[in-house]
Amino acid sequence: MSGSPVRELLGDTNFRRFWVAQILASGASGTSRFVFVWLIVTLTDWSAAEGLVAFALGIPALLFSLPAGAWSDRVDRRRFTVGWIGGSAALFAIFTIVVAFDLATTQLTAVAAIAVGTSTVMAMPTLSAIVPLLVTPDRLMNATAMQNGGSQAASFLGLGLGGAAIALFGNAGGFGLLAIVLGVSSMLMWRVSIPDNIADGPPKSIRSDVMAGLRYGLGAEPRRSLLITTLILGSSFSAMQIAMPRVVEETYDKGSTATGLLLGSFGVGMLVSSAVVARRDDMRHGLNVALFIGIGLGMGQFLLSLAPNYWVALVVMVAWGVNAGIAIASHRTLLQRETEPAMMGRVMGIMTLGFAGGLPFGALAQIVLAPRLGPVMTMRWVGLITMAITIPLLFRPAIRSR
Repeated sequence: MSGSPVRELLGDTNFRRFWVAQILASGASGTSRFVFVWLIVTLTDWSAAEGLVAFALGIPALLFSLPAGAWSDRVDRRRFTVGWIGGSAALFAIFTIVVAFDLATTQLTAVAAIAVGTSTVMAMPTLSAIVPLLVTPDRLMNATAMQNGGSQAASFLGLGLGGAAIALFGNAGGFGLLAIVLGVSSMLMWRVSIPDNIADGPPKSIRSDVMAGLRYGLGAEPRRSLLITTLILGSSFSAMQIAMPRVVEETYDKGSTATGLLLGSFGVGMLVSSAVVARRDDMRHGLNVALFIGIGLGMGQFLLSLAPNYWVALVVMVAWGVNAGIAIASHRTLLQRETEPAMMGRVMGIMTLGFAGGLPFGALAQIVLAPRLGPVMTMRWVGLITMAITIPLLFRPAIRSR
């Protein structure tokens, strides 16, 4: 309709190119966890193996998220992002050949996961930091909702495509699909023009920039609690994502396509709620964070663990995705509004550290709990523990009143 914020943003060719490029990159990033974990499930029956490869995929986020954010505040963001996304495409192409010729082993897969995890995490803070540079302040919430809805929905909808590619062409098909998607993303990103692309001021060491970013990001509310929340989000959700292939295979007696569709249904729900948020003028973001993350994050995982069959699990995942679309849009909008432009890359680096760096912690939960409790009970306990942490953290006035 006339005057729609979504139509206005998509009418901007520059923003549209960026939006599609980051959707493809984010979709490939989310799907990469599935194709790596599914490959390990087919290579070995050891129940902790998928946790270990997910740990390898997430370790680079712990090591490089903060330097990547600091680096992105000092260089041309377009070239920086294109380089790392293109590098990811090349790595996936190489590993596609390895898998196609049956050369993949558990150890080699872990090495590939570390390499892919590194190239992926280097681009992530910059993708988030670019958004406020492309839109006016009054359209930040709408652009953020579109970015989150598009990228997160792509992450999960891509699981369905990844599962189908594996079913049709074997494990190599999943990795080959990601190589193509990332190649297209890098080409689109090359055509994006980014104003105020490099931070002003004398060059400093990466270490000093990282420390300044940490002091700024964690030095005041609500930034501090919002950034801490990202680690909880990343850890809790990763535990579910790692467990799900084993749950679908052993509990529901279904294969890779069904697993991809189940995880992808989360993206459907998230896309729907993000589209609604993108059309609104404003929202009470602090209250949304308290309700939809404080309660909804852990509750979704807890309810999923109670699903008696595949179809009930599908309904729970869609509802959980609707919850997440509102939660993440409000979380990121509030965080970006509370961050100075000169610090945006570094604060987004801390956010990336939480979201992506939570993967090793989710993997550790899987490694420690799954052999003792099984994948279903592991999800149930992770959901309960998540709520026990997020409810008191996010229902404080420092968050709710924003």
